[in-house]
Amino acid sequence: MDKQTIIQVSSISKYYGANKAIDQVSFQVKEGEIFGIIGTNAAGKTTLLEMLMGLRMPDIGNIKVLGHDTLLETDSLKEDIGIHLQSTSLIDKMNVREAMELFQAFYKRKSDLECIIDQFGLAPYANKVVKRLSGGWRQRTALAIALVNDPKIIILDEPTTGLDPQAKKDYWALLRQLKQQGKTIVIASHDMEEVQRNCDRIGVLRKGELVICGKPLTLISELPGGGMTMEAVYMQYAMDVKGVLAYRD
Repeated sequence: MDKQTIIQVSSISKYYGANKAIDQVSFQVKEGEIFGIIGTNAAGKTTLLEMLMGLRMPDIGNIKVLGHDTLLETDSLKEDIGIHLQSTSLIDKMNVREAMELFQAFYKRKSDLECIIDQFGLAPYANKVVKRLSGGWRQRTALAIALVNDPKIIILDEPTTGLDPQAKKDYWALLRQLKQQGKTIVIASHDMEEVQRNCDRIGVLRKGELVICGKPLTLISELPGGGMTMEAVYMQYAMDVKGVLAYRD
């Protein structure tokens, strides 16, 4: 049975002065997917994620998340979304449990924090100050915080940047567990190997445009001239090495 569409993005554009950060982008995300977004720096990834969260509004077009219009129903939307942004500075001076309790207080719906702590292996660190954790455990804590409201959708902005290979592997293992629990995950990443291995579909942004979207192996197999990896897809479409642009969904 086909999964229902849980995120519908329809012809959105976003301007910052004369700069068009997002240009007529449309796509959809199905329930239970891991949907990856890749692109170079300044391609528009963070702006797009912020609009999905309801933190920024499109100047043109509309976004519906779980049937909520992000422009008109921001308060309803936030209850169903968990967010992991790049910075953890807001929680650096708290211990892990305090940070989770603080963010949980912002929501009506609440998860069992001890269950999250156990699932993420955070029990030995629960009373440690976040700033003193290694990069991998800091990111694991940030992901745990994204779950304090038992969200249906989790939005992640390059969460594994700067992590060592083992920490990246562990982080993606947690994401796969969340997918198995029925969570829908949207993640921007520069780790081509991991998005190839773990994402159900991937959208490629270039200068604010969604230039192609599809399953990883399909994108790889249909590369002009042949290609073997998602890195080749990135070079072809995100960097436009050969000048080929196409959209497929």
